[in-house]
Amino acid sequence: MNADLERLIALQQQDIEGKRLSAELLEAPKWVATAEAALKKAQAALAAAEDALKKEEVLRRRQELDAEERRGKIKRLSKQMETATSAAQITALEHEIKFAEDAIRGLEDEEIASMERTEQQDAARAAGISAVETTTAKLASERERAATTTALDTEALKAVEAQRTALRAAIAENLLSTYDRVSKARGTGVSEGVDHKCSACQMMVRPQRWNDLIDRANEETIFTCETCGRLLYWDPRRDAPVGWKPGQVAGSQR
Repeated sequence: MNADLERLIALQQQDIEGKRLSAELLEAPKWVATAEAALKKAQAALAAAEDALKKEEVLRRRQELDAEERRGKIKRLSKQMETATSAAQITALEHEIKFAEDAIRGLEDEEIASMERTEQQDAARAAGISAVETTTAKLASERERAATTTALDTEALKAVEAQRTALRAAIAENLLSTYDRVSKARGTGVSEGVDHKCSACQMMVRPQRWNDLIDRANEETIFTCETCGRLLYWDPRRDAPVGWKPGQVAGSQR
């Protein structure tokens, strides 16, 4: 195989790895941001549950005081009935007592409903506390993961860039220009020919072009895919697959 083509295959591997590392470096802060957002959401839900509980307690206390006040009023009205001197007075007092008793029953019903809401809010608070604990731990974990990933990927990217620089310096300028142009347009610039197809675009290679590609006499010749324009290569180890693994490219193992 042409030495420059082998270098281009290696360069493409480094380019792909560099893109992967760069993408992961961009993603790492997002892991933390997502965890922070989840924690804030959990904290807001917990705060809402606690606020609802406080309001419910205030409401129920007010209901209890209101009911107690009405019970006191009933006692006063009952004493007044003992000294009433006319049927009209007694009837009026009875109406007031009944009104107060009805109000007390209504307050007691509201208090029961309030206690049921309190149970639900207690459950919501417990769930909120658990969610805050979980998301707090998750945030700490994601911060550690992001820091570790950033450190490792930064070092790995430096090594990749060093290898890319060395490879690019050793490749003929015209081939490098073609590779760069096609890579920019297609994402990759080199493709392996497999089973009469370009493995990148999956289009068939003309029989004559395929025969030329696999002819050992043309090992130094560089062919391109007539469909996508990628630099095309064929791995001769496919003829003698002993010790060859699918996906392993020429030059990666001697």
